[in-house]
Amino acid sequence: MSKPPIPFNPGRFDGAMIEAFYARGIAANPYRRKREQLFRLLRTKHKENDKAQAVADKLEACVKGSRCLSGACPQCTHAGQKLYAKTAAAFVAKHEGSGHLVCVSIVPADGVCKPKDLDPAYAARNVRRWKERLGRAGVTWLVGALDYSLNEHDTSRYKPHWSEHLYGLTATTDIDGLRKKLSEQFPKTDAIPRPVKVKTWDGDPDALAYMLKPNYWRRVATDDGERFTKNGMRSCRATDKQRLRSKERVRLALYLDELGLHGRLVLRWVQFVNRGATASIEERAPRP
Repeated sequence: MSKPPIPFNPGRFDGAMIEAFYARGIAANPYRRKREQLFRLLRTKHKENDKAQAVADKLEACVKGSRCLSGACPQCTHAGQKLYAKTAAAFVAKHEGSGHLVCVSIVPADGVCKPKDLDPAYAARNVRRWKERLGRAGVTWLVGALDYSLNEHDTSRYKPHWSEHLYGLTATTDIDGLRKKLSEQFPKTDAIPRPVKVKTWDGDPDALAYMLKPNYWRRVATDDGERFTKNGMRSCRATDKQRLRSKERVRLALYLDELGLHGRLVLRWVQFVNRGATASIEERAPRP
């Protein structure tokens, strides 16, 4: 039996996605085309799947003034990306001077699941665990979001799997110390040799937009990559980014629709607030 739809709450992130955040004219074409391609794929390849047809109905009906707000919709996700980047920029601007603003990318080993096992409840549990680990690493506030990729190895060194990971911004007074503590909380594995990256934010707004990006990839790892060094070329591990296969696009789309855009947000000590006329990210640190 399919799960009942999540009731629409105008106070959530989705409720703040007004038409002004949607691309217009020529700029809208890539996202409109992707939406159309996806609902046609669902219509033609998954006719017997009621859930797939329900998502296709949403995507096909998504037009100006009546948006579907689905987490699977490329147009709505792009609008959400712009909304999140705008509110994140305003929040981060208040914290300039409170330490180093850094971009944090984390690929937790326990964010891995089999291709058919994507589940919003599992994602919610993951986020709770990861925010606790962020706290143990010394992170106070974090504004971020979940991202997804389908990971494989070209010689089957490990089994194909979905990787649920997070990317966001925070502040720290000790970048190297933060990197070390995060690496202790999110250790590397054979499939994830570099689970933690911490990089000073240079003010580039693209880093804010990247948090809720609408594109997902299949990442194929190899042990035969090459890297140039002062002593010449050497072999190394590398990853080739490729398009998702048809069945993978559909599986992820059904999951993202169920998760919703709000479900992708990862907020620690902060909260997204929609007051109707304005939306913002506000501090919500625990009381002493």
